[in-house]
Amino acid sequence: MVLALVAPLMFGYMFGDVVQGLVLAIIGFAVRDRLPALRLLVPGGLVAVAFGFAFGSVFAREDVIPALWVHPLSEPLTVLGTALGFGVAVLRVGLLLNALQYHWRGELGKWAATDAGLLVAYLGIVGSVVDARLLWALPVGVAWMLAGSALMAPGDRLGSLGQAAGESVERLLQLGVNTVSFVRVGAFALAHAGLSTAVVGIADAAGPAYWPVLLIGNAAIIAL
Repeated sequence: MVLALVAPLMFGYMFGDVVQGLVLAIIGFAVRDRLPALRLLVPGGLVAVAFGFAFGSVFAREDVIPALWVHPLSEPLTVLGTALGFGVAVLRVGLLLNALQYHWRGELGKWAATDAGLLVAYLGIVGSVVDARLLWALPVGVAWMLAGSALMAPGDRLGSLGQAAGESVERLLQLGVNTVSFVRVGAFALAHAGLSTAVVGIADAAGPAYWPVLLIGNAAIIAL
């Protein structure tokens, strides 16, 4: 269920255009029986329509309707930062779903003793962007994970402590890399806006061939 919401949101953010999104949704609906995988274009295209209104992009042009939010190329840091914040939210949901799985297995106490510290450490890292003092949650969370792993170990507690130390470093690095990777979603949105601007510029320079060039350019963007 999480994936069913996250994937169209990411796609629509990267491909925000009212007409282009509508074309993709229609294509996905038209071939839904012959190519079931392309049904994904329906929700993705509809969300792209919504972000098209947010970005003020219609058929690659940004001067047809006002942007309800921002023009991506005008405020690139906002676009990239929003994608990064979305990534933080998704990863936090993943960590909380991990806690739910522990609960279903009847091991919530084990999660509270170990992986809860990972959540605290991660929140400390991302929270430090807003308030540097929150970075103190990082060593607290790591210490929480190490102490909990040692206490929960049935035998060699010192060995379990060393193993937990290695795992905590690895998992925090994974979370950090995965968080930063969401910036690519914003980068795709900027790339899409850049392509659209290039197409419109070429069409404006084409004179009488304006509409054919604009149509071909939009088709190329959709195909890409």
